[in-house]
Amino acid sequence: MPKIISTPRRLWKSAQLYIGFHKDQNGKRRDTAKVWPPKNGNASIHAVPSEQETFLVLKSAGNSPQEDIQIKFRPDSVVLRRDTERGWEGIKVNDDTVSIRVNGMWIKIGHDGSISHERNGDLTYVEADGSVLKRTEFAESMMSGDGVALSRRTETSISAINEDGIVARARDTIPE
Repeated sequence: MPKIISTPRRLWKSAQLYIGFHKDQNGKRRDTAKVWPPKNGNASIHAVPSEQETFLVLKSAGNSPQEDIQIKFRPDSVVLRRDTERGWEGIKVNDDTVSIRVNGMWIKIGHDGSISHERNGDLTYVEADGSVLKRTEFAESMMSGDGVALSRRTETSISAINEDGIVARARDTIPE
């Protein structure tokens, strides 16, 4: 059995607020943003993040800069990002959705509890009522939230199982 750690492990050692200016005083775009820590620790959130952004750098207690987290404050969301090869790479929180990027895939949690998972063009979606939908290059499948109905549709066929029985047909035999 694994040992449970009873004392918290130190993950972070410091936090610094910054403002990044992407344009100079004449409005010309900079190649790299001018980053500046506000003197009073206060910063407004600019309406256009590509011109000016406010962010916090959370320094890791370890020695690896890949473990540092950047928290970006946007007018419509808060974005956490880090450069890592393990675990989550980014988290975006807005008014109605939390999105998490893990190992190159996006997982989204909607305000109603629905969850979607997207990787390489394949989408899996769990609706708030528990229904599951899966869409790939080859097929679309659905299972109802209570598990009573199942269906699958491909380019050539449609199959379904529900309370009334089983249906399986070639798509060219289905009347329009």
